[in-house]
Amino acid sequence: MNYDPNLVCSGRMAKQKVKLIFGQWDYRAEGVGEVRGNCKGLTVIESAISSAYDQLPTMHSYELKYINLKNSKGDVLECCDDGDEGEDWLANMLISAEIISIEPEL
Repeated sequence: MNYDPNLVCSGRMAKQKVKLIFGQWDYRAEGVGEVRGNCKGLTVIESAISSAYDQLPTMHSYELKYINLKNSKGDVLECCDDGDEGEDWLANMLISAEIISIEPEL
């Protein structure tokens, strides 16, 4: 991918896609999030994590955000934000982040 930093300079806005992989032991969850605006680098990744956290489902009885991680056998590990850490909880499970595309926002 050609990452053109000029797309987010001088008040210009861009749409960036970020691939995030969360994991514990041999369990993984992967997703692609979109970040819009004029940020770059680590700020893009932090924004993608924030967006991913906001989109997580909640456990109905406890109002806790959770994520299901799966291993290669298909086993599921349910992880929940029982410490009420918010985005930091999810960020602590991040094992890989990559900006996979950037394009001007029209």
